[in-house]
Amino acid sequence: MQIEKKNLLTPNEVTFILIGIMLDVTATSLPNGAIAIAKQDEWISVIIGALYPLYIAILAIYVSGKFPKDNILVLSKRYLGKTFGSILNFLFLLSFFSFFPPLITTIGLIVRTEASPMLSPFKIYVVLFFIGIYAANKGIKVLGRLCGITFCMLIVVIIPTISILKQGSILNISPIFGAGIVNILKGSVYSAYDYSLMELIFLIYPFINDSGKIKSSALKAVGFTAIIYTWITFITIYYMGKDIIPKTIWSFFTVTTAVKVEVLNNFRYIFSFFWIIIAIKSAAIFNYVCIFFLDDFKKIKNKKVTYVLLAVVVITIARIYYPDKVAMEEIIKYSCPISIIYNLLYITLITSLIWIKKGGVK
Repeated sequence: MQIEKKNLLTPNEVTFILIGIMLDVTATSLPNGAIAIAKQDEWISVIIGALYPLYIAILAIYVSGKFPKDNILVLSKRYLGKTFGSILNFLFLLSFFSFFPPLITTIGLIVRTEASPMLSPFKIYVVLFFIGIYAANKGIKVLGRLCGITFCMLIVVIIPTISILKQGSILNISPIFGAGIVNILKGSVYSAYDYSLMELIFLIYPFINDSGKIKSSALKAVGFTAIIYTWITFITIYYMGKDIIPKTIWSFFTVTTAVKVEVLNNFRYIFSFFWIIIAIKSAAIFNYVCIFFLDDFKKIKNKKVTYVLLAVVVITIARIYYPDKVAMEEIIKYSCPISIIYNLLYITLITSLIWIKKGGVK
């Protein structure tokens, strides 16, 4: 995609987009992920899991320093040849795309459970895509602003959960390191999955208006996400305990029911509304990223039609292969590790070639 000055992102907008792609609606079930392994120490596993996006950020800082105007799709074809590079780029697209249908299904389940049970999944998907496509079609600058707004919303709903400290029990997180170092490390592998798609930085760093600030933008994104994820996991365990969490679907939603705000009758309704807006943000980012990839393979003349076709494909896959949470979890327990391992290998390979050849050609 051609980069225009009007599309350039501020360092803060880059940070918000990276947080936006990592931190989506699935964060409400984050404490459910490794609680069976890491138990009351799962929040420590979440901290260790942040090493994954930190590694991605470090590689991105190095690559962007060498080629501030070329994204990884361009560099892949430059160092590996057009044919092989394009194949690896396509697999990179599939790794991103594999997260899209389950995200849509999760959003549908949350809306039906927490907001409007009368709506059918299909109607929810259509409305979600309509708004998401509209935002994505406006360009990455609009996405940056949208992610900034949703980040503020996220902070607004996270801060009141501090009051839960009065209602939980220190016994629920004791003894610290009681699960054992081995189990904590195993849990960190599951936690790393929740930090996935930080790889987006390799596509958007050429859009920053000050390439010297990509380091601070990337590290801030990793830091903020790690803090929020750690808090969500910690306060959920602190309030519910390791034995209750596995019996819930979205454990952090349960925590919000205990939040008491004087001017609000039910904080959970506000939380649900803001979380739906955050879901729309996530759908918009995924739409933009998929079109970004496709435009690299073959220049798209009519993006609106392509967006509609993409929506049809994603909705169809979501309804057939991800009809409910059980089916969804059965698939993503295989697809998620494959996608993350591929992304790590792909990005490490390109970065290594850049380092070895010192900026030379293929």
